[in-house]
Amino acid sequence: MSQTAPARLTPFLALVLLSASAAAMDLGTNFWNLGWHQPGDCFSDFRAVKGEDPWNPQFLREIAIYRSLRFMDWDNTNHSPRENWSQRPQKQAARQNPVAYEWMIDLCNRTGADLWITIPHRTISRQTGDAPCDYALRLCLLVKTGVDMGTIDLQPLRDRLAALSADELVAAGGVRTGPPLAPQLKLYLEYSNETWNGQFQQAQHCAAEGEALGLDANPRTAGLRFHAWAALRMFRAAELVFGPGSPRLIKVDAAQSASRFVAEQHRVVYADRRWNPWKIQPTVLAIAPYFGHKVDGAADDAVAQLRAAIEKSASDAAKHRELARAQGWQLIAYEGGQHVITRAQRINRDPVMRDLYAEYLQAVSPYLTHFCHYAHVGQAGERGAWGSLEFTGQPLAEAPKYRALVEWAARQPQREGTADR
Repeated sequence: MSQTAPARLTPFLALVLLSASAAAMDLGTNFWNLGWHQPGDCFSDFRAVKGEDPWNPQFLREIAIYRSLRFMDWDNTNHSPRENWSQRPQKQAARQNPVAYEWMIDLCNRTGADLWITIPHRTISRQTGDAPCDYALRLCLLVKTGVDMGTIDLQPLRDRLAALSADELVAAGGVRTGPPLAPQLKLYLEYSNETWNGQFQQAQHCAAEGEALGLDANPRTAGLRFHAWAALRMFRAAELVFGPGSPRLIKVDAAQSASRFVAEQHRVVYADRRWNPWKIQPTVLAIAPYFGHKVDGAADDAVAQLRAAIEKSASDAAKHRELARAQGWQLIAYEGGQHVITRAQRINRDPVMRDLYAEYLQAVSPYLTHFCHYAHVGQAGERGAWGSLEFTGQPLAEAPKYRALVEWAARQPQREGTADR
């Protein structure tokens, strides 16, 4: 049976299509690690970055539909060994993988997209105590002012950081390494990536640190609670730079979509004065409502299975929105999209995927205010086809997922201050 054969919508999806408001959810994107696709897909060549405008112009045009750019894979966040600010990638390096924060800021400024950064997990440990995360302090100063404070002691400046200008930071020993993030743009700040996921080293780090702190006797629960403990030290650093309640700062608490247990354990820490004496709260709860993980992309009933999976993802989002609302947080998606890993390229290249994506976006939109797709560009294979485009410059007619994203973005109200995008 052809994958493009018509299939009847379930009653659930039919109701969603009639009732949901597209304007309630805008789009962002994740990027693949630059080493996983063509060298010129994003930079003109990530192996030899130079000059003030090293970007592939076609790439800039294609990502203009997104309101945020999540740089998790560009910073090689998973398994990152980085502990100190001095170990971060530098803008002047010819090879950009991982990518320097200055280039991430530059890309966001060029496209009018918010900046989403995931902090390496080893930058916060039990030795951090109740101090703000030093790495996050220096990162936020760079984002806000364009000044790198290097290894300068920030303790004497800590209580004045939110008020200090770039010139004052330079006078204190900092160095301008690039423009700051444009003032109308926001910073999404997230601790590591999927610390609940045992395939990543950050999960083992969190479990060990959580046990050492006595957050729980069960290693898994202790690890989940350590994530929130660490995120609070990161959020505190960000508030010292941007100021408490700054509308530019989006404090992200990332949890697992399939189970509310992760978010519930985070909430235990945020509510406990022993671990959160500052009463800091996240701005958003973020999940990854993928669909189709168990589907064979070449099966005769793949479309029907994927529609059922969309229902499940929307249901999971609805449950997390209840939890988020109870805390006064918004619900967003840090990642999402199809998750077919068996004969994936068959269904991903089929034109029906455009319709499935349109239905999927509509199904989750009543519950999410922002959806960050995974990922923008990525080669398609039998074991996974993550990119909305397989290569930069792929014709729209050959990219059903990207076409659905473009159509969704066109229905969103234009963001203030981005008329020239």
